[in-house]
Amino acid sequence: MAQKIYILIILLTCTTLSCQDKTPIDNIKTIPKTTEKDNQYKNVFSILDGTWKGQFLIFEDHKRLSKDKIDLKNISLSNLKKEGLNQINSIDVKQVYTSTTALFQTVVITDFYPDTGQKITSKGVNKIQDGQMWCVVRKPDETVIHQGSTQGSNTIIWQRDEKKPQKIEYFKETVSKNFYEIIGWGYYDSDDTTLTPKLWFYAKYERQ
Repeated sequence: MAQKIYILIILLTCTTLSCQDKTPIDNIKTIPKTTEKDNQYKNVFSILDGTWKGQFLIFEDHKRLSKDKIDLKNISLSNLKKEGLNQINSIDVKQVYTSTTALFQTVVITDFYPDTGQKITSKGVNKIQDGQMWCVVRKPDETVIHQGSTQGSNTIIWQRDEKKPQKIEYFKETVSKNFYEIIGWGYYDSDDTTLTPKLWFYAKYERQ
């Protein structure tokens, strides 16, 4: 009887510890425990390993259309040629990616704003956790979390949908041997989501 109680205590303790060991998605220091469903994503981030530099451009649409006029999940450079779209900002970006494991990659991002001279450094991770792709970036003023999916062998889609405050984003990131291209859009604060996005983004980084 005493042996059965002892075994039961061990089982309960292990269960409790496993619950405590659950890594929060916003944790960028701890490598999550690998599960069987994570393995489908092995080395999915390795194409990003290295140092990249380029400009991140921000555009504002002054002639927004009804949302049903375009497919927001199928975007390309042609979307940035729309009438009424004007560039409102440019950020000089340096990104350094390092894969720690086949499922966990760190990133250090340095953003320089030429118009103000401000430099901001952020740290984050790309990781596979609970069978899902995640990108977590800790900026000085907020932690940004995107959930990911793949489109072919060299394109990753990152997106988030937050309500309070409103932050809806979609980024299509395509990586080749020497270049890393980003096309995306976002709705923020009181933006009308029945219309096409107010803000659009484009970046092309070169491998160093």
